[in-house]
Amino acid sequence: MKRALATLILASLLISTFPLGVSAGATDDIPTNVSATGEHDTLVAALTHAGLVSTLQGNGPFTVFAPTDQAFIDAGIDLSTFDTDDENATLTDILLYHVVSGKVMSTDLSDRTTADAVNGDKVSFSVTTSEVRVNNALVTGADVESSNGVIHVIDKVLLPPVDVFVGDGSMAGAPYYQFYSDAAGSNEITEIDTSKNYNFQRLNNPSTHPFYISDVGYNTASSTDILIAGDGSASTGISDNESFTLFFTPDFDAEQDTLTYFCTVHSSMVADFTIASTLNDIPATATGTGIHTSLVAALAQANLVTTLQGTGPFTVFAPTDAAFTAAGIDLSSFDTDAENATLVDILTYHVVSGSVASTALTDGMTATALNGDNVTFTVNAAGVQVNDANVVTADVAATNGIIHVIDKVLMPPADLVDIPTVATGTGIHTALVAALTQANLVSTLQGTGPFTVFAPTDAAFTAAGIDLSTFDTDAENATLVDILTYHVVSGSVASTALTDGLTATALNGDNVTFTVNAAGVQVNDANVVTADVAASNGIIHVIDKVLMPPADPVPEPVLPDCDATVRIAPSGLKYTPSELTITVGQTVCWQWENESMAHNVRQVDGDQSTTYSANGISSGTAATTVDFRYTFDVDSTTFYYACEPHLAAGMFGKVIVGDGGVVEVTPPAGGDSADDSDDESVPGFLAIITTMALVGAAFVGSRRHD
Repeated sequence: MKRALATLILASLLISTFPLGVSAGATDDIPTNVSATGEHDTLVAALTHAGLVSTLQGNGPFTVFAPTDQAFIDAGIDLSTFDTDDENATLTDILLYHVVSGKVMSTDLSDRTTADAVNGDKVSFSVTTSEVRVNNALVTGADVESSNGVIHVIDKVLLPPVDVFVGDGSMAGAPYYQFYSDAAGSNEITEIDTSKNYNFQRLNNPSTHPFYISDVGYNTASSTDILIAGDGSASTGISDNESFTLFFTPDFDAEQDTLTYFCTVHSSMVADFTIASTLNDIPATATGTGIHTSLVAALAQANLVTTLQGTGPFTVFAPTDAAFTAAGIDLSSFDTDAENATLVDILTYHVVSGSVASTALTDGMTATALNGDNVTFTVNAAGVQVNDANVVTADVAATNGIIHVIDKVLMPPADLVDIPTVATGTGIHTALVAALTQANLVSTLQGTGPFTVFAPTDAAFTAAGIDLSTFDTDAENATLVDILTYHVVSGSVASTALTDGLTATALNGDNVTFTVNAAGVQVNDANVVTADVAASNGIIHVIDKVLMPPADPVPEPVLPDCDATVRIAPSGLKYTPSELTITVGQTVCWQWENESMAHNVRQVDGDQSTTYSANGISSGTAATTVDFRYTFDVDSTTFYYACEPHLAAGMFGKVIVGDGGVVEVTPPAGGDSADDSDDESVPGFLAIITTMALVGAAFVGSRRHD
């Protein structure tokens, strides 16, 4: 019941694929119906050339497996080359191999069966729930009934099996049997080609050494990878005039499987056939895929076919025809030497030396293509990518390498230019380029380098409020240079070389610091928004902020040496010494440490005055530890000062510079000298002395009273 249902489903699928115009001609003969399809012109021409039209117009009935025009093209059959009797006999043999006597509908077919074609050879059938194959040709349209039979459309031309004549055999040693392509035994066959089918028959009708084959081993029935139809078996072999036909299925691997031949009665007579490699060189393999027509045409136009037919090995990333269409590549537009050089550059960017299987590719791996540029691989759970192209079919083997089919044309990177030129071309670094120009740094960054440039965008310059028109003095332009060179590090530092916490010294001498985490990469507080933009003399990382150099550190003040030192007396309420005399230019130091009370120095407007001088000299806020130094550079002055917290306690001091500002009195001309012993008799002097004596007596008296 299940087989009947599957057959019914299969039949309905096959019938639905055939052109309706043909199915309507059931009253016409087979040649008429074939002529009407529009896809069998070559078949009709071949039948005409071979004089078989009238045969297939006969009563029949016939079952015809009808190859399409494309099938004839793929088989390389050119009717104009069949111009001798032998060649026409070959054409007739090929065409009659597509005809079976009787009307065989698709529902009459079963898996792993055979039928005798009109030319005398066998055809095999493979039947599944999804398809029917004749030999290895797919039936694309089934059960097209005609007045004298039925037509099944197929996608390949069926070639009759190759005749193999098997010699007598000998136990003397390998190869035990000889194989010939002719009954006369003159053309020896040394290997088997799995793209063909073979009709084995005995030569000279020997019976001493029965002959058979198997893909499993001696005297053992074959697997389903091959089909053997005809006389004999793995235990009896063929002798005398017996024969069998060998069909290879697509499951037989010419590179891995073995095909054994043996004598069924002498176990020592066993050996393996030499199987021809089914591989072709890379251009031939690409030609056979059916999806690389554009690639093959491009290779031919660029004169690269012979290169890829060379020894190699090569690994080719082969874009499909759809990929060429999507890339907008029109080969007719490559008509000058320069344009063809560009085409060569594109095509050789798809080729890597060596045979690199997909299993050898790792994530992040790079390889150098034949054009000298690098391709980069991404390998993850989603598959394999080369640059941004997906590998849709991997590891297609060829005699001189391996092919990976990709869904995009790889475009070589543009020739690298220097950093300022790259920045000019981004469209988002107008302000940066203008700043470099104003600061006369363009030629610097066009130098050999290499340099790593952290390039703020135009938006970053705007956000930083940088207006280049305001940098119009030497000092301001020096500041601009400082800012710009803070964005440049010597060497070519890729983003993959940056680690969290790493620091680097910029060209201006200051350090930049990197943060690397799951969120990305930062340089100082700027985010790297685009990394690893290559240039001929370095690398660019695009950032979203302008980096501002750190302020220059304020140097420690140079303190003058102390020529005299004032400290705090043990009482804590007096400077010691409280009075100093110095010369102009000397420095007085007021120094104390860890005093129990806080003290300071503040200028007052006179000796022991309680009025502070406006804008006077001061050590600042009172403290328990003070180191205040002052150099007196004005001669003949006196500096009066007090301790603010202890002003009421009379904590005063003074510094006399030079003569302190004392003015000597010059006596009148002709008068007595100032130190004359008669001064005490000067009028008024006695009165002053008397008054002072009275005041002193009164003061003493009051103290005694107290």
